[in-house]
Amino acid sequence: MSDSQNLLHERPARGALTRTGGFLTGFSHTLQPYIGCRFGCSYCYVSQSNVHRFYNGGWEWGSYVYPRVGIADRLELELAKMKRRQTLERSAIFMSSSTDPYQGAERTYQLTRNCLSVFEKTPPGLLVIQTRSPLAARDFDIMAALGERCLLNLTIETDREDVLRNLTPQCKTIRKLQLPASQSREWGIATQITVSPCLPYSRVDTFGKLLLEVSDWVIVDSFVAGDGGGGKRTERTGIPEMYADSGWEDWRSQEAALTLYCWLQERIGERAGWSQEGFTRHARRVTSGAFQ
Repeated sequence: MSDSQNLLHERPARGALTRTGGFLTGFSHTLQPYIGCRFGCSYCYVSQSNVHRFYNGGWEWGSYVYPRVGIADRLELELAKMKRRQTLERSAIFMSSSTDPYQGAERTYQLTRNCLSVFEKTPPGLLVIQTRSPLAARDFDIMAALGERCLLNLTIETDREDVLRNLTPQCKTIRKLQLPASQSREWGIATQITVSPCLPYSRVDTFGKLLLEVSDWVIVDSFVAGDGGGGKRTERTGIPEMYADSGWEDWRSQEAALTLYCWLQERIGERAGWSQEGFTRHARRVTSGAFQ
């Protein structure tokens, strides 16, 4: 699906930051520059969430994008208030949990870049940027300026192109996903690879080495551990049928994900993270005050 085929409707942002909990307990807030996501990954838990049900207007997940225009202005006001209240230093913000901040619409709207410019002037304790898009490289200048207050999470779920094309047809090739991770390290940006969820891969050593070529921090997750519903959200997607049709292992099995996690842990120790604990470990240090 190209950007021109997306249903794209601007919506004025009434606010910017949302307090969070659940899977992201440890973070203080989330930030969503867009509603909806053009990548439309078949397994995305957001397709089964209240966010999608409220905003979809009857459209399928992946077919609509609502840019939240003016969100950077709202963010600036909210960060200023947090600074006055002396809560900014212990804030940990996750951008984003229900959209990709670097999907195609960002090339035009630059909402994510505008928000980063606000963060550069008024930095939180920690900003974690979660994306699967090489477009993130455009903003490495601002991410680098944020220094240790910024952490980039880049998603690479498999080393098999056939799996990627089957389950995430709108996403870039694995090589193109690796490239921004290599570049971010050159910029001095702290970078983690998120294997979330872990999809069928070739061999544990082959995939593991590919991941360690571009980052020495890796988070591994599974459908059951990471969809926010113990696998129930994933069960309502097309994943069970797609796995069965492709002859892959039971989608509920965490064996492949745990095998990869253990392989990584043997080589990089605590820099290998598992599911929720891995995603929130840096945030918990900030919000608990241990980072100061």
